[in-house]
Amino acid sequence: MGKIKLSLQFYGSPILRKKAGEVKEIDFQIRDYLDEMFRFMKVHQGVGLAANQAGLDLRILTIDIGRQKFKVVNPKIIRKSGSIVFNEGCLSFPGINLDIKRANEVWVEFLDENNKEKEIHAQGLLSVVFQHEIDHLNGVLFIDRVSLWRRLSIKRQLDAIKEMSKRKENNGVKNQVDQARKIN
Repeated sequence: MGKIKLSLQFYGSPILRKKAGEVKEIDFQIRDYLDEMFRFMKVHQGVGLAANQAGLDLRILTIDIGRQKFKVVNPKIIRKSGSIVFNEGCLSFPGINLDIKRANEVWVEFLDENNKEKEIHAQGLLSVVFQHEIDHLNGVLFIDRVSLWRRLSIKRQLDAIKEMSKRKENNGVKNQVDQARKIN
């Protein structure tokens, strides 16, 4: 298999608002995606990465919060408990951190990279990361979890990120057109 090309998607990219597609079979390609996403997440200094943040329309995510590392396929939150306010950042929103209220505990069902059914009871930071990344897979962004007033207070930053995303997308299309011209 050729080298997987992942591309960090920023606010404004349509894939971030799309509900990611279910994985039907965990094969070598899905495992390669998970491995590459894990590396990609570490390079970008993240603690979690949903596939759509890397340009993939798949319900997979990776998490690394030190001693706890996960490669997750088709996750579902089956139960929530308590609440916690956590200052979250997001690779798709560089420079923005927001206080987000989430469940303090979640129970998540998923398949691991070896197609084994798993259930985890996550608390605190791990719970927050699971919720943040599963939100991404559902097309929900962390800015959706704050008040309209708070979103308006960061509108300039959001507009700048959206503009950067648009330029990146246009450059990608331009590069594809240039490559196609070279072939022809």
